[in-house]
This record gives sequence, structure tokens and C-alpha cells, in this order.
Amino acid sequence: MIFRRYALLIPFAGLAACGSGTMRVAGDDPSTSSGPVSLAPTPDSQPEPSVASAPAPATQPGPDSAAAAPVPQQQGYAPYSGGNSTLEMKRIGQWSRTGIGESRRLVIRDANAWAEFWSELGTGDRPDVDFTKSVVVAVTAGQHPTGGYEIAVDQVGQRDGELTVQVLQTSPGPNCVTSSSPTQPVDVVEVPAVALKSWSFSERKETSSCR
Repeated sequence: MIFRRYALLIPFAGLAACGSGTMRVAGDDPSTSSGPVSLAPTPDSQPEPSVASAPAPATQPGPDSAAAAPVPQQQGYAPYSGGNSTLEMKRIGQWSRTGIGESRRLVIRDANAWAEFWSELGTGDRPDVDFTKSVVVAVTAGQHPTGGYEIAVDQVGQRDGELTVQVLQTSPGPNCVTSSSPTQPVDVVEVPAVALKSWSFSERKETSSCR
């Protein structure tokens, strides 16, 4: 039994006496080893750092897009043209023989002036006129030696606060048969009241052919 114990110990003693070199595992020879194994990734194998992409700048409208943008329609008042507007006339009367023997161009705007004018005219009862809504335009031709003369308010307009009155005077031609008594033609019309600053009269003359 003692002999077997020593027999088992001899191989281990021989192994211990086989030199003082270090024991190496097969495959660990420095001449054949490719170097220490690194568990960390090599610089080449490291992933590239991710760069956050900057947000795209907002698209700025260019000159063309600004020109193409729709322009909002503004609400407002329509522009005042300042042009002529013809007023509707109501003819009060037209006479050839009156009590007014001189030429006149009148715009009557109140009841007192109307009453005074009508008393000179002398042609019957005075018509009522509402001067809060209307004015009276009267034109007289003066005295003529015979009949055949006429005067008329041809048109009344309003322009920039001015009342414009067109007057037409007609005289008899050589072929016209007329009365031999004197005449004093007058025409009187009523038109809607306007905010008057002034008024003016324009004249036009014609001759009757009487053929």
C-alpha cells in the first residue's frame, strides 16, 4: 500500500522537476498569438456619432409669391364722382302775358319770396310749395312788342353743390304769324331741394321757322 502511494507521487514530482517554465495552454504561444484580445470595439469599428439634423428653415415668401398673394377687398364708401345729375322738374306754369316786364333768373327757396314773386306775376291763385323738399326756379324774358316769344327752363342739374339751369329762349321767325300786343313770357318749375352752395344759368336761343 505504501509502495502504491509513492508510485502515484513520483510522476507529480517529475513534473515539478521538469524546469521552472510557466505552464501555457496550447495556442498561447507568443510567436503565434495575434496579440491580446480586446473586448472593446476598435476605433474603426466604433459607430460614428449621430449628428442631429437641423430643422429645415421655414420657407420665406419671395417677391413673386408676395405679388401673387390675394389682396383683401376693403369695404368702404364709393368715390364721389362730382358729375352732373339731372333733377326731375315739375312745371308750375308757363305764360306769355304776365305782370313782370323785365328779364329775371330766380331760385326761390322760401315761402315769403315765393309769395312776393307770385303777386308780381299776377296769374291767379298761388300754388302751394313745400320748401323743405323743393325749390322754385323762375325765368322771365322781359317785355316783347309782339307775340311769338317764349322762354322755358329746359333742364336743371346739380353739380358739386351748384344748381345749373339751362334756359331756352325762342323768338318768332319772319314767316310766323304773331299777335300785335306785347308779351312778357315767364316759365316757373319746381325741382327737388338740394344742399345749394350756388346756382348758375346758361342761355340758348332759337328762332321758330313757322313754315
